Amino acid sequence: MILTDENIDYIAKNLALYGLKNEELKEDILDHICTYIENSTENNFDIAYKAAIHQFGGYLNINHIQTETNVQLYLKSTKNRTKLLFIIGFLSAILIATGSLFKILHWPFAGQILFSGFVLLILMTLPLYFYTKYKNSLLKYQS
Repeated sequence: MILTDENIDYIAKNLALYGLKNEELKEDILDHICTYIENSTENNFDIAYKAAIHQFGGYLNINHIQTETNVQLYLKSTKNRTKLLFIIGFLSAILIATGSLFKILHWPFAGQILFSGFVLLILMTLPLYFYTKYKNSLLKYQS
């Protein structure tokens, strides 16, 4: 069966209607559905379209695919955010420890090193830590 532009628009609108919001995922699923319909032996578009949706497991399964994709994207961003938090926290701890050592030994630049360590801790590490905790609580709430 050869699909027309109207058929493809109908499929895209139905996918959007049933809650598929991720554009990249919507394009992929649209491509799979169109390929399935074009390879089917059915000449009636409605019957071929229903068979293609049934092959995917229905609209509920398509929404489940979107949810799983969103979780995977979130976990990837969480991993990157955790690495950044570790690096910034480590740097601020090193600066604070070094500044404290310089202060105890009365070496020069102790105040500047200690100050930069606390600035890094207060302005970068703590907000990123609390943002990560907030995002993790949202994921637990959605699950």
